[in-house]
Amino acid sequence: MHDDFERLVSQNYERIYGVIWRLVGDCQEAEDLTQDTFVNAYRARDGFRGDSHVYTWLYRIAVNLTKNRLEQLTRRRAELLLPGDDGEEAWLASPEDADSLPERQVENSELGEVVAQAVLQLPAKYREVVILREYEQLSYEDVAEVLGYSVPTIKSRLFRARGMLRRRLARYVEL
Repeated sequence: MHDDFERLVSQNYERIYGVIWRLVGDCQEAEDLTQDTFVNAYRARDGFRGDSHVYTWLYRIAVNLTKNRLEQLTRRRAELLLPGDDGEEAWLASPEDADSLPERQVENSELGEVVAQAVLQLPAKYREVVILREYEQLSYEDVAEVLGYSVPTIKSRLFRARGMLRRRLARYVEL
């Protein structure tokens, strides 16, 4: 059982980390939440019935933990009346060494940064759909299962998110 769980972690760690990092934009926070995701999964492993794919189950745990953490941070910031930090450096930082892969170099181009910023500025309910569908390339059904909504709701949110992104990125695209 222990070896099986270690295999589960090693097979899914990077993908879960990537989703969380795209949601929070902070490497340390993403590390902490990824670790929390697997701790929670380990504790709930007996409750996993196999009705869905393992990665869908893990994504659901990760997204729920991340939503909760973001809500806590928002409340704490509001309670302390601190001015909002735009977090630009954190959002633009790569979770991996940008020089190691050509794909990362492209992602870190000016346009990649602008797109990443636009996605991060979406309201959470749209951002999470874009990240799971476009970045993680989950099916509509899997995104719906992870987020706990119907497929039509996911499609509607994705449509709206794409419209928002299109408007935000219009000045960067030549027609």
